[in-house]
Amino acid sequence: MFKIYLFCFLVACVCLVTEAQLTFTSSWGGKRSMMGAMPCRNDEAISNIYKMIQNEAERLLLCQRP
Repeated sequence: MFKIYLFCFLVACVCLVTEAQLTFTSSWGGKRSMMGAMPCRNDEAISNIYKMIQNEAERLLLCQRP
């Protein structure tokens, strides 16, 4: 019975320690969105990531064939 109380106490302590608040806003303007002169969306990088994922998927399919 003591173990159950100890477990509940530890869970309560962890809940108190890990409490957080998330705030979402419609505009993230200001310093948070400024990453130097880089734009927020880099189409070339997105295209490269898509190609890498597609190549890995094709390679995986080739390895699964008997």
